[in-house]
Amino acid sequence: MTLLAVVVLVAFASGQAFLDLRVFLLASVILLTSGVAYLGWKKSPQGTLRWDGQHWFWSNFNANPVCHLRLLLDFQRVVLVLVTASAGAPVYLWLEAMPGDASWKPLRRAIVSSQGVAKGGDKESALPVTGDMA
Repeated sequence: MTLLAVVVLVAFASGQAFLDLRVFLLASVILLTSGVAYLGWKKSPQGTLRWDGQHWFWSNFNANPVCHLRLLLDFQRVVLVLVTASAGAPVYLWLEAMPGDASWKPLRRAIVSSQGVAKGGDKESALPVTGDMA
C-alpha cells in the first residue's frame, strides 16, 4: 500500500507546475500512516491457535488458554477472528495461509464449523483438527 501511495504522490507531484504545501502534506501523511502500519504489524500478537473439537486454545492467554473464537471476515486464504477469554483483553487475529501449509485448510474448516457450535447449534463430534499459526 505504501508503494501505491508513493506512486500516487509522484503522479500528483508531476502534474503540479511547482511543488507546494499539498505535495509535502501528502508525503507526510504517507510516511506517518506507513510508520503506524509498520509498528502495528510488528506489535501484532503471535502465538498458537488450536482447536480440539470442542474448545479453542490461544497460547498467549497464559492463565487460561481456553478461549472463544468468533469469525469476523473470511476471504478463504485470510481470515479475521476475534479471540476472547474470561480474563484479559480480546485479541483480533489476521490468520493467513502460507504457501504449501497443509494445516491451513483444516484450521479454516475448524474455524467455520465451530461458529455453529458457538451459536448453539448441534454439537459436532470431536474431530482431531488442529492448526498452528505463529
